[in-house]
Amino acid sequence: MPVLDTKKDLSALFSLQVQVTPDAIALEDDKTTYTYAELDQKVEDLAHALRSHGVKRDSLVGVLLPRSADYIIACLAALRAGGAFLVLELAYPPEMLTDVLEDATPVVVVTYRAEVGKLKEGVPLVILDEQEKSTDPDANGLAPVPIETDLDRLAFVAYSSGTTGKPKGIANPHRASVNSYDLRFELSDVQPGDRVAANVFFVVRINLQHIT
Repeated sequence: MPVLDTKKDLSALFSLQVQVTPDAIALEDDKTTYTYAELDQKVEDLAHALRSHGVKRDSLVGVLLPRSADYIIACLAALRAGGAFLVLELAYPPEMLTDVLEDATPVVVVTYRAEVGKLKEGVPLVILDEQEKSTDPDANGLAPVPIETDLDRLAFVAYSSGTTGKPKGIANPHRASVNSYDLRFELSDVQPGDRVAANVFFVVRINLQHIT
C-alpha cells in the first residue's frame, strides 16, 4: 500500500500535510524553525511573487541560495507556482553558471543580494532578503496553476558537472519524485517526529509526518 497518494504532485502532497499537521515542526536549519502552517505561508507568498514574474507549467525558477530553510522554501514555491526549480550551485565557476543560465533560460532566479554579482545583468530576480511580503495577492492576469494530478510536468532540473564537455540539464518530472519518495518512506519507516536530511538537493533537516 502506498505511503503517499502517488496520484498527486509534490506541491499537493505538501499542502495535504499542512492540513493534517499545521502546528508540527516542518523545517529547520541552523537559524530558523517553521511549523507546517508557517512554512506554507512563506511558500505561498513567494509562489505568488514567482507567478507575477510569469512562472507557469514547466517554467524554470533558478535557485541560487546556500543550503538553508530559504532553499527549501524557494523550491516549494516554484512547484506551487506551477513551475520547476533549477538547481544553481553557489560553487559553480562563473563560466559554468553563465552556461547553465543561457541554456536553461529560467523565467526568474531566486537569490540573496550577496549573490547577485554572480549573475549576468538582465536576469530577472527575486531577492529574498529584500522581498516585501505580499499583503493582498491578486491572481488576475496570472497563468492558471496546473492541476495536481499533472505528474508529467517538470519538478526540477539539475545540470551535469560538464567535466566531459558542456553541462547538460537533467529534467525530472513530478511522477519520478513522488514515486521515489513513496518508496523511500516505505523502506525507511519514517515515524512522526523523526528528522531526516531533506533530499533531492535539499540538505537541511526536515521533520516528516505520516499522512493518515
